[in-house]
Amino acid sequence: MHDLTPQMAVQLANSAYQIKDKNKLGRYAAPALDYLAKDFDFDLSNNVMKGVSGTFMEHLFDHKTGFAVIGKGKQGGQYQGHHVIAFRGTASKRDAITDLHCGLSTSANNLPVHAGFNKSFNSMKSALETYFTKNDMGPVHCVGHSLGGALATLAANWLKARYKGRPVNLYTFGSPRIGYEGFANQTKASLNKIYRCIHAADPVPLVPLWPFVHTNGEYLLNAGPSISAEAHKMAGNAPGYINTASSYKDFKAINKHSGQQHKEQIRLDYEKRNQASFTSQWAHRIGATLVTLLRDSGMLAGIQVAITSTLTLYDNIALALTKIAKISD
Repeated sequence: MHDLTPQMAVQLANSAYQIKDKNKLGRYAAPALDYLAKDFDFDLSNNVMKGVSGTFMEHLFDHKTGFAVIGKGKQGGQYQGHHVIAFRGTASKRDAITDLHCGLSTSANNLPVHAGFNKSFNSMKSALETYFTKNDMGPVHCVGHSLGGALATLAANWLKARYKGRPVNLYTFGSPRIGYEGFANQTKASLNKIYRCIHAADPVPLVPLWPFVHTNGEYLLNAGPSISAEAHKMAGNAPGYINTASSYKDFKAINKHSGQQHKEQIRLDYEKRNQASFTSQWAHRIGATLVTLLRDSGMLAGIQVAITSTLTLYDNIALALTKIAKISD
């Protein structure tokens, strides 16, 4: 199975933003797809998948926008028989509401995931099933940036569960966390390849907070230390995912590390609190410290299963920290 190159993957992710709405001529257009025209055919008249994001009312009235674009490998090319699907990220207030809907629902691999992401994915699943049932052969490459990375992850899991034995690769840029550790481990075990790309300064891969976690392994495209919203953008040079990903010939050339800092045992000294800074390294350290504290207190397991109709996961964490503060020196 030929993998996509970093530049192909990031241009695909960029193209998904361009099909959110039709142009003045009533057609979908995605100039970013020109880079892949040598290897893939994109029928934008039929293979733009619409989805719903936002509030309950948006889903109730089925307010759909373009969310994904699908392409098929050209005959005689190195990707003959392959399929690519790119999901767009946050591009409206509706999408931002989806990002913030941090409850839990069940994914295709029967494990709990972020409810907002899962609900948006489910709104386009029937269209995806129609396409992939007709095109039931060949490897699939799932791609996305930001919210699109979360949707691509859910799509990759669904494809593996729905079409067993079919090779599936996943490529994400600045994706948030999607599920708990069980979901992350199952994703890692079932998919053929996962290329989870980040900028160190990008805040989006740091959320939602624990117990949501990423799959093991991440590709670091840029090591800028200070957290900055600019580091999440696709375009530009601050650093810009298109810019950084396009500078690598293949994924083997990109620095890869575990990305499992939440598993570290860290206990911080309050007297040295002034050493902390607004960086991704300290965000990981503080997150790992929180988990360590809850584990030391014996409250970790209870919080992970404590789901009620009135309290969110983070309400339960706050209550646990209050109890710990009252009993601890």
